[in-house]
Amino acid sequence: MSYRVLIIDDSALVRALLQEMLQALGHQVVGQAGNAADGLQSWRSEHPDLVLLDISLPDQDGFLVLEEMRGEEPSLPVLFVTGNTQKKVIERARELKASGVLKKPFDAARLAAAIEAVGAGRWLS
Repeated sequence: MSYRVLIIDDSALVRALLQEMLQALGHQVVGQAGNAADGLQSWRSEHPDLVLLDISLPDQDGFLVLEEMRGEEPSLPVLFVTGNTQKKVIERARELKASGVLKKPFDAARLAAAIEAVGAGRWLS
């Protein structure tokens, strides 16, 4: 399955790497954002099939971004991409019904497996 993906991450390098990997895997990147406000605006205008969302953003944390998205689109697949995989982070992601948590750093194979898990409705951590 091919996804239309929105990337929300404050690191331009991570966004570029994700875009390159996603395109190589056959997905279309429909937008990128470096902060929550721009990410939410892109999400509303682009209507992606999947959102890759960092938890640590400069203007608002990713949990609050996901809460806002859930209020408008409860079933949207959202995969957190973060270096912080402490137990409380995983628990909060589960509470918000995220599709999973992909730990940084990762490679294309791990990203592909994460997206496959999302497509199959399996939790990833």
